Amino acid sequence: MLAFLLVALLQVPASGAAQADTTRQPVQEKQVSADSTRRKREKKPPKRIPLTPELLSSAFRDPEARRILLLAREARMSQDSALQGYDATTYQRISAGFGFSKIGRERLAFRTESATHVRWRRGVGAYVDLTGSRTVIPIAGKSGKVSIDDDISPIPYYPGSETLWIGGDAAKSAVNENDGVIHPLAEGAEAYYTYESGDSVTFRLPDGKSIRLRELKVRPREPKWNLAVGSLWFDMSGGQLVRAAYRMSVPMDIVAVANADDSTSFDDVPAWVKPLIFPMTAQISAIGVEYGLYQGRFWLPRLQVAEGGAQVSMMRIPFKLQQKYTYSAVNAVEPLPPIASAKLDSASRADSTIDIEASVTIGDSKKTRDSARVARREARRRQCDSTGFRTHVRTSDENPNPVLIRVPCDSTVLANSPELPPSIYDEGEQTATGHEMDALVQEALNMGAQAAWSPQLPTFELERPRYNRIEALSVGGRADQILGKGYSLHGTARIGVADLEPNVELTGSRSDLRRTLSLTGYNRLVSANDWGNPLSFGSSISAFLFGRDEGFYYRASGVELTSTPDVAGASALTWGLFAEQERTARKKTDFSLAHATSDVDFLPNVESAKGTYVGARTRYTRSFGLDPQGFRLFSDFRLEGAHGDTGSYGRAALDLTTSHGIGNGAVSLTAAGGSSVGVVPPQRFWFLGGSRTVRGQKPGAEAGDAFWLARAEVAHGVGVVRPVLFGDIGWAGDRRQWRDIGQPLSGAGAGLTILDGLIRFDVARGITPKPGQWRVDAYVEGRF
Repeated sequence: MLAFLLVALLQVPASGAAQADTTRQPVQEKQVSADSTRRKREKKPPKRIPLTPELLSSAFRDPEARRILLLAREARMSQDSALQGYDATTYQRISAGFGFSKIGRERLAFRTESATHVRWRRGVGAYVDLTGSRTVIPIAGKSGKVSIDDDISPIPYYPGSETLWIGGDAAKSAVNENDGVIHPLAEGAEAYYTYESGDSVTFRLPDGKSIRLRELKVRPREPKWNLAVGSLWFDMSGGQLVRAAYRMSVPMDIVAVANADDSTSFDDVPAWVKPLIFPMTAQISAIGVEYGLYQGRFWLPRLQVAEGGAQVSMMRIPFKLQQKYTYSAVNAVEPLPPIASAKLDSASRADSTIDIEASVTIGDSKKTRDSARVARREARRRQCDSTGFRTHVRTSDENPNPVLIRVPCDSTVLANSPELPPSIYDEGEQTATGHEMDALVQEALNMGAQAAWSPQLPTFELERPRYNRIEALSVGGRADQILGKGYSLHGTARIGVADLEPNVELTGSRSDLRRTLSLTGYNRLVSANDWGNPLSFGSSISAFLFGRDEGFYYRASGVELTSTPDVAGASALTWGLFAEQERTARKKTDFSLAHATSDVDFLPNVESAKGTYVGARTRYTRSFGLDPQGFRLFSDFRLEGAHGDTGSYGRAALDLTTSHGIGNGAVSLTAAGGSSVGVVPPQRFWFLGGSRTVRGQKPGAEAGDAFWLARAEVAHGVGVVRPVLFGDIGWAGDRRQWRDIGQPLSGAGAGLTILDGLIRFDVARGITPKPGQWRVDAYVEGRF
């Protein structure tokens, strides 16, 4: 998915900018395989909106903007022949997370980092020495093994490379919608964008020369996923790009984009399955590019950062790509010999896992495949035995200058390279984005930086079904419309077959792809639980199959103003203001498969205090540490206050969960507590018991306006699946009786933590106040 995001949205390889040199030279075996499995698509003719005089006249907010664009456009497609070569070191890190919630513990799914020494010479090409490389898949532990291609490290610059790090490796002069992203500096881009001049900065070099920078603000004429919004800075003496901060104007609807290319893309997906895999979106929320001036003349890339994420149904995948370049010499460099050949020999082919797979044609016998595999291993061994390195050459259509890549055969040397941070989990100096870059992104991509007002056609899709003891099966649909200026409208409607009460929400929101402000009017079923999400699809499965509905619910009708993050990260702040009428939600069904086979009934629901409440709530979560075997801490602070018919109340709670590896395993401890002031209505109590608090106890075994909770777990092994032993203890009740609680709730058991707690299976039994029955629970987004 990470590779798809980077290719689809940035239209660059997973290695990042200026990496045109990674395309492999075709070999006979690869051609045979490709021809036997698929036909190469014919190249489509260029597609672009005609640039009419009306569009051209409305493209510029001021004459200076036109001058900046034309100067930058000319510089983008020209090459400074005075730059003859450079020696540079590169560092790159690609990270991707994985989870089912934007608000929760940060979970690193994948990270790779590499360092290289690059020597580029005009007319020769580039010599690339891989000096450091390592990859981890923390959610899989030691079970996670991946082979990363040696070519993923970028080349800072080559003649004709794209300076803005958008739309491909090589700069293309004119707009072509078939290329994906519409470049704001390409010829004909005035049909898609408007331009406005911004701030100006002048600084003086040691030799007395002055450099004047001007800002060009770029805004799309309409909100589309392949149009960028941002701020670009140029050197007015020559038009070279100096720094940039931009993002895509709206998220990419993967389904809509696929259907635009082939209207039958999802015809074979059953209608009932679509709510389980949609929505399917991806977004680039921030891109930062910074250049450095060398020898008072040459602007070369110094830092490049991209952030974004994807959503596939309930799954969320945040990602970040960072690249840093340091130049030890520019122009004053030693000559390099010509690179002998751009053709791949057998040893080179053996070095590539992609070519290895492609060289086996359909229909080959197992014996033929085994023989080919043995031959490749032998070719690789011979090259490593003779030199200690694997060497291969790459060229591409976009950059015919060859790139010779040399890789040490000893992978431990690469993994322990001093060119990399001490740990792949560290946020070391190599990954620092720089305060100036952060400030530029914050200023350039604020909520006011948006595409123009241009309402798009609404989209419609089914909502995911849910099941609980109030509604039974609840189904519905959703409509969304992008308006422009960052605004959008959303409407959802669903109804349960048991209570037949409509759930309706109408929302107007504004987003900058990092944070969304929303105003919503609603009549909804609300979960009172502070832990977990009983209205999620996963909880619905548990309720329908096993009669385990851990939610406590109430009905609410009102209006709310909320602020939520768009991309999951190490920290997340949400807040909301609300005015709503709250009332009891009656249990309307006991049906489940467990009820049909074993006469298992759902628990009764909480009796709510009916009234109108006006108040505010906020939640702040923070994660520290990413190494499953290192120290990690997750904190979750919640604060709420309201005034209603039953009086005023306030409630606050803090959860802290820490873990650390010990030997061939790890331990985790959780401590949580909360209290309140005023008269707290029953629907805003804390409810203990169940899989999220005290396991082995029934949900709501204790409830009240104060609580405390402690959990301990010990896991064995480091892998995708780890067995766990645990014990929980907690109390909830009247805050005035916290000194006289009697016997607290407790339970213990064993389970499995899968993918670093992404999925949990627990078998637990209550201990006190009295032994209970064994309970089996399955859920997602576990604490550990």
